Amino acid sequence: MQITETLVYPASIEIVFDMMTDEAFHALVCEATHAMSHSATVSRQSDGATVITHREMPTDGFPEFARSMVGRSIDIVETIVYGPPGPHGTRIGEMSITMGTAPIALKGDIRIMPADDGTEVVIEGNLKASIPFVGGKVESAAAPSVISGIHKEYGVGLAWLAERGHVAQT
Repeated sequence: MQITETLVYPASIEIVFDMMTDEAFHALVCEATHAMSHSATVSRQSDGATVITHREMPTDGFPEFARSMVGRSIDIVETIVYGPPGPHGTRIGEMSITMGTAPIALKGDIRIMPADDGTEVVIEGNLKASIPFVGGKVESAAAPSVISGIHKEYGVGLAWLAERGHVAQT
């Protein structure tokens, strides 16, 4: 199942990239998504960065058939590997999200690009459940949680930027 979300932040690409590669920012995102426990590590390379976030998430909102497969919580590991800046500072991050031992994952990329009113972040990925006969049903059940997590991260990002003096112009 294809997932595509486009977000616009009211700050320069450099500031948005710094935010998206900050451990404190990712800790706030984990808290906003109601993680039961979490950790975030950022490894900076000379021209890129790797962000790894671990979250233990409750499965209370999962449909019963999905919860019966994964239990009362699920360990989610998100890995994003950002390469060097491209033209105009554009960044591309290769993204992988695994969900514990469940045979479901999201693979795709995050593009951080300059926009007229700040920085555009495009998250594109393929959510795939490798379960015979019910994979599509599992993907459909998981997609709203994935999209909700993206939107919560966006809200945390807007607040993070506003606290640092970057607000949308009206």
